[in-house]
Amino acid sequence: MSRREFTKAIKVAVVKRAMHDGVVYCESCGLPAKRWQIDHRVADAHGGKPVIENAQLICEPCFAIKNPQDTKIAAKLKRVEARHLGAHRPKAKIKSAGFPQSSKPRMPKPQIAPRALYRS
Repeated sequence: MSRREFTKAIKVAVVKRAMHDGVVYCESCGLPAKRWQIDHRVADAHGGKPVIENAQLICEPCFAIKNPQDTKIAAKLKRVEARHLGAHRPKAKIKSAGFPQSSKPRMPKPQIAPRALYRS
């Protein structure tokens, strides 16, 4: 499924909605936004539609917090869907005969006398 972007008319309407007295404000934190993004409230991967009710203008710091969370959730949804459809192979233990046991008897390690920690 391809990502669905907002239309130009929706983007203009969101900017107008967020602008007060000629200053654009973040709709997430409420602070003036010098740099901003128009983002989905409900992510596209989670079923969010590109309509004005689902659009929000957020500043760069708020976007930096929200974007990794959305990416993490979207990746999990893809994994769950793949597992549901049977495309995900379950993890299995490695089936190996292992290493052959040595027939030689083990020699004990020689004991070394302990060293003094401090010199006097």
